[in-house]
Amino acid sequence: HVQLGHVIYKVKDLSRAVVDFEARGFAVEYGRRRNPINALAYFSEGPYLELLARTGTPRVLKRLTALVGGRRWRALSRLAGWDECAEGLCGLCLEGDDAQFRSAVRSLDDDGLELGPHRTDTKGRTLRYRVFFPADQDLPFLMTHFSIDPRPSDTTHPGGVRRIASVRLPVPENKRRLVRSLCEDDALVLTPPGTAMRVTFDDGTVLGG
Repeated sequence: HVQLGHVIYKVKDLSRAVVDFEARGFAVEYGRRRNPINALAYFSEGPYLELLARTGTPRVLKRLTALVGGRRWRALSRLAGWDECAEGLCGLCLEGDDAQFRSAVRSLDDDGLELGPHRTDTKGRTLRYRVFFPADQDLPFLMTHFSIDPRPSDTTHPGGVRRIASVRLPVPENKRRLVRSLCEDDALVLTPPGTAMRVTFDDGTVLGG
């Protein structure tokens, strides 16, 4: 089974968000040196937090999404939605090794969008991975582990947080069994639609609704 990989927190101003989260006691690093579109708060174990300013999806692809439609293009509309949504928690990724990723994609039976991107982080490491965005936006998206693990070993953030203890994700009742079959992680809490996504850290502090 895949496990909790990371949660996406949309921000309007990335540099301001980094300063804000550092003030909250998190160690944060930009995703890349030049023109970063995201920043990460890694933990030694479990899911990490991604501060996302924009996805970098070309406008032409967004236009095609609207014009062409279809399941594969609805998968891409998830990215367009992240570009346009309000600040706050907006997405969850489930992560596993290559075999777990491939098995999870097959079990979804969803004609979504699979990509093989990479980025070079601020430490000069080129991180490669596979990612799958289901057309069904009620479902989390999937990712393989990075080719190089960027997580620090045995770290505690300056504010005292060591890990994400739980993630609350709203999922329709008729899709919860599928999500649970993908991820048996006890830290994943499925709640009814209309509830807010929420992250609880191991010190009891909460991010989101």
